Amino acid sequence: MRLLTFVALTVGPLLLLACGEGSGEDAAGKATVVVEQPAKDMKSLGLSIILPQQEEIVEPVIGTGTISASQKTNIGPIVTGILEETFVAVGDRVNKGDPLFRVRSTNYEIRVQEAQFQVQLAQAELENARSELKRIKELRSSGVASKGRLDKVEAQFNIATARLGIARASLAKAKQDLDDTVVRAPYDCVVVYQHKYVGEFLTTFGGPGGMAGGAGGGGGGGRGVFDVSKIDIVAAIVEIPETKLKYIRLGTPGRVYIDGLDQEYPSQVHILNDQVDTVTRKVQVRLAILNPDYAIKPGLFARATLLPEARKVLTLDRRALMGSRSARYVFAHREGRAARVPVTVRELDARRVEIVKGLTAADRILAGPGLNRVRDGDPVSVEMAHVD
Repeated sequence: MRLLTFVALTVGPLLLLACGEGSGEDAAGKATVVVEQPAKDMKSLGLSIILPQQEEIVEPVIGTGTISASQKTNIGPIVTGILEETFVAVGDRVNKGDPLFRVRSTNYEIRVQEAQFQVQLAQAELENARSELKRIKELRSSGVASKGRLDKVEAQFNIATARLGIARASLAKAKQDLDDTVVRAPYDCVVVYQHKYVGEFLTTFGGPGGMAGGAGGGGGGGRGVFDVSKIDIVAAIVEIPETKLKYIRLGTPGRVYIDGLDQEYPSQVHILNDQVDTVTRKVQVRLAILNPDYAIKPGLFARATLLPEARKVLTLDRRALMGSRSARYVFAHREGRAARVPVTVRELDARRVEIVKGLTAADRILAGPGLNRVRDGDPVSVEMAHVD
């Protein structure tokens, strides 16, 4: 790496002195030192020269938000009836398929019995129709029965077959309704809220809209019996400024710090929302976190630090920066004079800025406490030591 050190800059007439003859390296292979000394009546400005640096930087993107369950469900009844029994309470951890509550089953047991009798009746009718069809076919082959009679008996047989199919379907539905009087957990979850209690009438219809509730809702008034959450995997839902969106993509690694747990959790962006909030000008991202011991609770405050891919930039010490935020410039050392150069910069940290436009890595930039006394075109002298 080449190190350049510049000291004792002045403004005014220059007197050139050479240490040795010519320039380049001496016999020992050391670099020649060239000294330009100022006139005796000129006052040193205490300036130095710095070079823009080419760097690869990872600029973290910070977002804040909330821990959320990976899945939440309002569990309501699948069939209508009186809530007869609950098997869990708030705070319980249940496995997929475990019973949560039961609707009174008496009416559904009766319906199963009725459907079973309907199936028996339809089977008897079908057997009778089959026997009659066989008899008429034999008579028809003997020339005793007419074709019209045969057609009528065949139609009766087909009707009996269809009735048996309907009866069997009704029985299957009655059995399913009876089975659905016990509502079970759709996945491994925790019970977080109870809306209905034993003795209340439950309906599969929701609120004013009359939408069917099913296992995910209902229970009257748009609420089911229990709210359950899947939290063996949770998500940190955080918001980042829209100006940072260009650096973030699916799979961008990050770390999530959760208040109350004093621990950082490694993760990555699993969901990147395609909608930007028009009020806050922020976009939502989600980072999944494994939570096998259920230590992370939904609702906790979370801070995420996202780490985009490194990018190559040209940076400059901010001490060399002049002008207002809307009109930045620097002074470059060119051919013994200070040259004002407009630049476009981007803030990085308290020590440096990113040069977006205006400079190259080869430019020599003035910096120091006397920089505000330099004007465009002023002659400057430099005592320069060049070390490989």
